[in-house]
Amino acid sequence: MRQVCAVILAAGMSSRMGTAKQLLSLHGCYLLEHVIQLALKEEFAQVFTVIGHEAERISLSIPIDDPRFHWVFNPLYRSGQSTSFKLGIRKALESHASVMVFLGDQPFVNSQTVHEVWAQGNRMLQAEQEPFVIQPFYREKAGHPVFFGNVNSHLFEELGGDQGAKPIIASMNRRILLPVDDPGIHFDIDSLADFEEAQHMR
Repeated sequence: MRQVCAVILAAGMSSRMGTAKQLLSLHGCYLLEHVIQLALKEEFAQVFTVIGHEAERISLSIPIDDPRFHWVFNPLYRSGQSTSFKLGIRKALESHASVMVFLGDQPFVNSQTVHEVWAQGNRMLQAEQEPFVIQPFYREKAGHPVFFGNVNSHLFEELGGDQGAKPIIASMNRRILLPVDDPGIHFDIDSLADFEEAQHMR
């Protein structure tokens, strides 16, 4: 059951925030640390966190004592999120055929949501050979984290710039929208206003 890796995308320059949002203090720990700990609660084989902007400060500020955890530095982070996405996917799929992708600025995803997506993905891996994708779904909108099953890294190589995985998801024949009761799958902390709102959330 530990054949699935997690990838956390956290290499952005936080241009809208004006400071490295990965290291904003939120409810007693760093914003990115919330997401890392969320992923580590699940039975992932490995957890890769892709960083770029202020990578050294981030990695030194967030020590993680778990042998499954790895920092991945993206030297091309200024070229957009797609570079981090492809790097994380390549790293995860070196030894595994499935990956679950988290966003490093979504600290309010429920651990129950993570488990439900992970569990559904594992069930499908036992029964399916074809590529598939699972997305949590709340109030008629899909969110993160996203589970990619039975895939290889070549599938993602055409992505460029700040493009996310939407074109890849749209091209896949097997797409599962998993209903969850979790507004956190949509809440990104991009701006100071978002962060101020986040400080009043639990």
